[in-house]
Amino acid sequence: MMMRNLLVTIALTASILVFSASAGAVDSRPIEAVRAKKVLDGSDLKVIDDFLSQAITEVLNASDFSSISNIRAIIVANSPSAVSGQVQFADQFSESAKKHVGDALLQADGLTPPKRSFVIVTNLLMLLDDLADPRLVELPLKYAGDKNSVISYLAVHCLTNPEIVKKLNAEKEPDTARQIAASLDDIIATSPPETLGLIASFAGSVKINEGIDLLLKVADKRIASYAGWSVKFELLDAAILQQLADKMVSSPSEQASAGRRFGQLFSYVCQRYIKGNKILNKTQKEQLVSVLLETEKNCLTKFIKKPSFAFKKAIEAGDLNALLAEHNNLLGDTTKQGILPAELNFDYGRDNNGSQLTHPVELAAAPQALNTPPAAGS
Repeated sequence: MMMRNLLVTIALTASILVFSASAGAVDSRPIEAVRAKKVLDGSDLKVIDDFLSQAITEVLNASDFSSISNIRAIIVANSPSAVSGQVQFADQFSESAKKHVGDALLQADGLTPPKRSFVIVTNLLMLLDDLADPRLVELPLKYAGDKNSVISYLAVHCLTNPEIVKKLNAEKEPDTARQIAASLDDIIATSPPETLGLIASFAGSVKINEGIDLLLKVADKRIASYAGWSVKFELLDAAILQQLADKMVSSPSEQASAGRRFGQLFSYVCQRYIKGNKILNKTQKEQLVSVLLETEKNCLTKFIKKPSFAFKKAIEAGDLNALLAEHNNLLGDTTKQGILPAELNFDYGRDNNGSQLTHPVELAAAPQALNTPPAAGS
């Protein structure tokens, strides 16, 4: 629900900025001529800088906000991605974009009314996201923790853009990747589910040691939310469990730490469905079922040679006792170690006495009611 509301807000913002036939004050002909050249001279580099200076100024000064999306499209159409292999063009474009977009963001922060500032900042972040240039990541970094949830989400989307991650991994840019990871680490504690999803995706795909730490912290945040019966948007956990499972396969040295989070998070998903069956709404139950079934199908089959798909069978039969029995069989209970921790050699941490836990922490009894939005269609 939260993710849908946020995306609706972003969509409404974008809808304000519909394409306008009257837009087009930015003259792209000079830069199009430069794009066709194999070797650039000083005057060509100035054309690139002038183009970005003019385009970003148009964004800032637009009185008809419907023209901004057109300007963004023109900038992206003339970006380095359209000039494969032209290093001079790419270098100058990045340098000029960093300068002019950076200056524009500073100016936009002080614009009034606040709605105007919001529209300019969000559109500049959308532009940076479209450009997907690792050399520009310091621009959205300062907005990752913004108090406005839409601005924060868009900034994190820039930083975790799969194209950015692909370039960082291919170009072996650990310093930039670590800078992003550090910024994301700072906001995990206060991030809503949709932002946590972006962080988890980045953490699972970036090739730096800090990636696994970031993923474990996201999992810990979700585990704590389940423990306190305050979790929102349960569907997110299918992706987080998938990322953890992938790490357990690709990084044997992280199998114990990732396995512990995988086991506890999956257990809480199952326990929430069982213990909250009478108080959860239809949407929450459907999301939990999706997580259980997707995880059984896409993750457990990586670790169990002959999967029984007992979770699916129990859910289809509406048999909560059978579901709990399979939970205990797979993950463990107070009487025995589960198949998964035994097979993958992980535990569940330590209890209050310092003894090693061989079974998941039990979810507290469900409260009498949850302060949650109504189910879809209700």
